Amino acid sequence: MDATEHLKQLKLSHETRTALKEFAAHQGIFLKQLYRDAIDWFLTEGSSSADWDYLCSPRTGQYTSIWLPTRTIAQVKSRASSDNIPENRVIYTSLVRYLAAHTETNI
Repeated sequence: MDATEHLKQLKLSHETRTALKEFAAHQGIFLKQLYRDAIDWFLTEGSSSADWDYLCSPRTGQYTSIWLPTRTIAQVKSRASSDNIPENRVIYTSLVRYLAAHTETNI
């Protein structure tokens, strides 16, 4: 673990967790890298569309720990603040939209 990383926890459904794991395995990368790629993608190009809304983690989901670099956390906080939503919604939306854009998965 890098000293400049911070832990974030959010709930993911079994289906979302499985889809993320399968996508990471197919790409030959670790989940940690997939999480970073998804958030970076969403913050730079995935959220440019006006036809989406932020998604909310499922109440019955299982908590998942995600280690993110300080820079990414700062970007997530900035977006959450400017859009007046919780940080976890930015992260969750990033993961789900990234999967939808890069796979046939629609969660």
